[in-house]
Amino acid sequence: MTSAQQSWDAAGAWDPAPQRQPPGYVPQAAPPPVPRRPRFRESGAVRWWGVLIGVCVSLVYFVLVGLVSWSTTSLIGLFLAAVLLAGSASAVLLTRGDRGMGVGVAAVTGAALSVTMLILAWETFNLDQVFI
Repeated sequence: MTSAQQSWDAAGAWDPAPQRQPPGYVPQAAPPPVPRRPRFRESGAVRWWGVLIGVCVSLVYFVLVGLVSWSTTSLIGLFLAAVLLAGSASAVLLTRGDRGMGVGVAAVTGAALSVTMLILAWETFNLDQVFI
């Protein structure tokens, strides 16, 4: 049997000789495994309904504070006190309670503070006379 005939097996399939590495061949080192990216999850998820509840409750609160006032000066004073109280409530909600409600209360509190400052500037600079 010749060497060409030895490459074929009895079933007629080609059986090549095993591949040998050339002398002096050094295989490349495998790359280090890439660690998986960490997944950080927030411990207290902010839900849309929590934000909506915080917005609605704080809107009712500020409307009631506005209805209690009897003059512009009392409105400014009551709103500043209400903003301080609502701001501290939102800080407590954000750190210890429902973060969604804290976000809603903080958003409306910021809007109420800006309205209060607008009313204060309007009264301080007598802007009524500018538009007459």
